[in-house]
Amino acid sequence: MAVSVSRRITMTRPLEEALFQHFIHQKLEIAYAINKPFPFFEGLRDNNFITDTLYRESLEACRNLVPVSRVVYNILTKLEKTFSLSFLEMLPEEQLKCEFLLLKAYCHPQSSFFAETPRNIQDYGEPFKEAMWLDLVKERLTERVYTVAWFLRDVRLIFRNRQMFYKASDFGQIGLDLEAEFEKDLKKMFTVHEAR
Repeated sequence: MAVSVSRRITMTRPLEEALFQHFIHQKLEIAYAINKPFPFFEGLRDNNFITDTLYRESLEACRNLVPVSRVVYNILTKLEKTFSLSFLEMLPEEQLKCEFLLLKAYCHPQSSFFAETPRNIQDYGEPFKEAMWLDLVKERLTERVYTVAWFLRDVRLIFRNRQMFYKASDFGQIGLDLEAEFEKDLKKMFTVHEAR
């Protein structure tokens, strides 16, 4: 029996099981990619994926200096027990793909260099039109203002700015692995999309 998750995807039992296994496999990576409770905890609570009690307990654990990644992992473990495809219905397919690509970028060891507002942002002049960093991409993605093309433009702008700004120093090499991994994940994501 097939259940329609969106207008474009027909969910079969084998596909549902594959998504569940993928969720289990990615749980640790997801936990390490979330480094702040807001807006992750609030989104789960507001969409009734976690109870108010679990929300409050999770915030309290963070206040008691339990690492955010451990708290997130515990939440995901509880979600695993009640796994529902409705977790995937909140958003259009393109939004989910962009979020997954960004999550994979945050999981990369070099991502911390690109996560926050550049400290030298005041030095960004010509030929830079604008500075870009992962947290700003995440904010725009959370606000659901992106098209896929705009999302890709902003992520690639991070790498392009790095190459131009640091081309005369060793810092120009930082992030090449992250950029290559992002492009590889992007191709995989859209190969799967086109294969449908």
